[in-house]
Amino acid sequence: MKKRRVMSLLAAALMVCSISACGKQESASTKASQTEGSKTEESKTNESKTEAVSQPDKEAGGSVKIMTANTGGKDEAEMKLFAEALSKATGLTVEFEKPASDYDKVLMQKLSGGEIYDLIYITASQYANLVAQGALMDITDRVNGSEILTGNVDPAEWKDITIDGKIYAGFNKKEIHRVVALNNALLKKAGIDYKKIEPTMDGYYDVMKKLKDSSQDPDFYPFDSILSETYDLQPWMAAAGLKNGVVLDDSGKRFAPYSEDGAAPVWEWFKKLYDDGLLDPSSFVDKTKDMRAKMGASSQKTALTVDWAAWVGLHNANAKAGGISPEDFEIVSLPGLKNPDGSYMLVKGSASLFAVPANAKNPDGAIKVLEYFATQEGGNLLSTGISGYDYTGTEGTFELTETGAQHGNDHGAPFPIYKDFKPIFGFNPGVDEALSYSSYATIDRIIPNEADYKEIVGKWGIKIIKGEVSTQDGLSGMRKELVDRKVTDR
Repeated sequence: MKKRRVMSLLAAALMVCSISACGKQESASTKASQTEGSKTEESKTNESKTEAVSQPDKEAGGSVKIMTANTGGKDEAEMKLFAEALSKATGLTVEFEKPASDYDKVLMQKLSGGEIYDLIYITASQYANLVAQGALMDITDRVNGSEILTGNVDPAEWKDITIDGKIYAGFNKKEIHRVVALNNALLKKAGIDYKKIEPTMDGYYDVMKKLKDSSQDPDFYPFDSILSETYDLQPWMAAAGLKNGVVLDDSGKRFAPYSEDGAAPVWEWFKKLYDDGLLDPSSFVDKTKDMRAKMGASSQKTALTVDWAAWVGLHNANAKAGGISPEDFEIVSLPGLKNPDGSYMLVKGSASLFAVPANAKNPDGAIKVLEYFATQEGGNLLSTGISGYDYTGTEGTFELTETGAQHGNDHGAPFPIYKDFKPIFGFNPGVDEALSYSSYATIDRIIPNEADYKEIVGKWGIKIIKGEVSTQDGLSGMRKELVDRKVTDR
């Protein structure tokens, strides 16, 4: 009965909050960030401890069953090799399940059907819901008792996932931030030096106009966005000084800054871009995979998007693997529009996690896997991949195989959680520049009904951009629906 109840709780929570795929990581709960840090913080800064322990404790054994969305091999054959490599490194028998698509739906079905896992991949937005349901195991003592987990992971990371002093998961990877990505080859063709772009709405409008005028392709649009999911408007809404998502006012009431009257100038700027043929009309229906395909070297149907810093490098790595030179394709990055204070505003991703279900058979083995992920060697596996398959050689003489080059140093964690991680081959081209904007990035406040927020803001925003409603009526409608559906209080 207990197992059945746990499965029901997990499945119910999964229905409440959809799990996102690669790169759609959400914020750890505000409740978590407001609570005092657990004992974890007291011992994490001990550098000698960090240096002394580089491999997980060999005492735990047995088998570990993992449900994963992104981590692992790129296909079934490599997934098997990945599991074998992880098994050899940890002394465990590791079994992975990685659905080809619809991860959240498949996981819900598996859990409802009575499947038992030792680790399940979840996003931070789902983490709080599962904790509230009692569906995850409290692993606080195990984390505090691990020299690797306390020594190799930044204390701030643990603080972000601590809820009421307790921890229920470890990390898949270190989350970074989204930036404005630009096709530098197309910018140069249009006579634009990206480092001299004026960080204002007028400045970016002029850039997009020049890009459009320099292209002979009728299907080319300078700017593509994911408006139906409001992904990601933060670099543009910064012009009005507005934070993404739902925030609290001084009285503790929830509100959505993008629905406030102060957002009107930015929504009207989007409308102007659309009216003048600079915003891709497909932005109203595109998903991230569509946007990335258009931005890629083989398409180049758009020149300006907002995406994760890792994707700046992945676009460049994919082009290099395809034999395309930087003169013909290069993605660079900028932090967007300046806010009224003269700074920038970007969204930092929150934790993507491997949680231990309350009915896990081998929680000690699960901890051992989490420990390995928090080492240099584990980071190598999660990023570059499998020795002998994705890369060959020894320290100082490593070389990517043809397969490894195609995989772009990403097997679920382009930025591993180990705080002192050093990539074997360095980061992909363009990533260092994108990472330089990290000081402008902040985590969004987690809300349990994030999907409702995105749907409502996206729907009314699109109506404004298309001219189906006036800006004021659109913002008023947006606020009303957010309140009616209990996303906000005002």
